[in-house]
Order: sequence, then structure tokens, then C-alpha cells
Amino acid sequence: MTSAALGTVLDALAEEAPEPVARGRAALERTLAWTGRTSWGDVAWSFSDLAGGCPVELVWRPGWPGLFWTAEPAAPEWPTPRRMKRALALARMFGARFDRAQAARLGVMVARSAPWPVWLGGRHDASGDETKLYALIDADAVGGSPLLRGDDCPVMLGLSPDGGTELYWRRRSRLPGDRWRLAREPGLAPLVDRLDAALVDWTGNGLEVESAGRIGLSLKRSRMDEPEALAAFVRVRQAGGEAALRERLLAAGGDGNPALARLWAAGRLRPMFLTLAVTPNAMKPSIGFRMNLSARNARQMPELQP
Repeated sequence: MTSAALGTVLDALAEEAPEPVARGRAALERTLAWTGRTSWGDVAWSFSDLAGGCPVELVWRPGWPGLFWTAEPAAPEWPTPRRMKRALALARMFGARFDRAQAARLGVMVARSAPWPVWLGGRHDASGDETKLYALIDADAVGGSPLLRGDDCPVMLGLSPDGGTELYWRRRSRLPGDRWRLAREPGLAPLVDRLDAALVDWTGNGLEVESAGRIGLSLKRSRMDEPEALAAFVRVRQAGGEAALRERLLAAGGDGNPALARLWAAGRLRPMFLTLAVTPNAMKPSIGFRMNLSARNARQMPELQP
């Protein structure tokens, strides 16, 4: 069983995409089934590093109806190896089989990471279902990657069943030359140019504006190590604040699936980071949310106009 607050969110999403959300809801409820059995019930919905303590993050992809989530796969009292095994077992149950060698390598990485370093992600829309494995990592896990400046902080590694990987890292400040450094990597120059333009468009500041503050970055590579997507993660205030960003996302296609925007405006969800992801052919914005479990007096869901 999910919490009542999560159930309310899923009910709202189901009105936009009934069949995909039904599939995703079943997978998410299976993933979070431990919340009803854990011996640490008093912290089940507040312990996680994932979403401000909440064990599930929900993502709004404007113009893309469905259910997109990342969640803790196991109870907080479980040790990391057992958490990893359950995440892989759940993935198999959902039809995804990860490469054994890659999964084993990920297991070694997380053994020395944070207390709860393994997450499972689900993507459910009209085209089908996808599952992804995430693991928090430390600097030693990626060695001297040419992508990273010396003061960058590796954060997470994502693994897809097709063998693709995604490296996430945090940059405390932006400096002149950052764009050039990224563009030196084979195949990255076009993506770097598109991402810089997207950042300027959505936040007013590109990859090299020193006064713009910290930024998160990720690079997705195929099984053949070819770059597929480059993304930036910025705080809501860097994109004009909640109200302005919500209207911008609605205008960017979100008026076709506004359920999460309505819940956000009503105070039921709290935004985390705006993601601007570029591929060779597109730029897709999205935003992650954590549930506001203390919103006892949250406003009624308003009507939002694009």
C-alpha cells in the first residue's frame, strides 16, 4: 500500500493517462510494498535521501502523459547488498534484465557509498514501460573522468537494461571555459551547444556564467559508449521561481497533462530541480517533486490556465 497522499496524486494522474498510470501504479506499489512491513515504520516516509526524506520522487514531463517515478526499493533497515538484490528482482518482475557484469560493478560501487544508495525508476506512458537502476556513488567510482573538473562532485550513476549508463555530477560554480571543456569530449559539442542555449532560454545564464551559481549535470551514454543526452539540473529559483516556472512548463506542453502542476500549485507537491535535457534532435524540460506530507491545510486544487 502507498500512503494516502501518494494515492491522491496517482488518482489525479490516472485521469490523464488511465492505462499507463494503472501499469505504473502497480509497479510503484510493488516497489513500495515494504512501507507496510518495515520495522522502522516511524521513519518509512522520512528517511530517504531521494526526495527530502520521502522514498518516492515523481516527475512531470510536460506534454508527456503517464507516470514517471523513482523510489526506494527496500526498507531502511535492510543492508545495501540486500537492497540491491531486491531492486534487481523487482526489475526482473517488471520485465527488465540488467547486464550481470554492470550490475555487479554497480554493487561494488555502492558498497562504500551512502546508507541507502540504491533506487529504482519507472517510466510508464503510451509507448510502454521502462525500468532504470540508480546508485549513489563517490569520487573513486569514476576515477579521473575527463568530464569532471577537479572540484566537481560525482553523485549518481544510472543503469538501463540495454546497457546504457548515465553519470550525474554536481558543480558548485560555473567558470569560463566550462563549455569548451565539455565540448572537447568526442561527440559532445552539438549537445553542449544545445544545452547552453537551453540554459540561457530558461534561466538567463549559460554554462559559463560565474554569477549563476551551482548546477547539476548528467551525460547519458549508449552501450557502445556514444553520447545520447546531456542534461542540466537547476533550482526553481534559478528559473524565475515557482509561479513563473509553472506557467512556462504549462506553455511548453504541460497544458496537455497538468495534473502535477495543479497539485504543485495547491501545495500538495514540492518542486526539487528543473531538468533541461538535450538530445541531438530535441530539448525536453521536466521537473521532479517530493510529496508535501505535512500539507494538512493545503489549498484546493485550482484551475490552471496555460
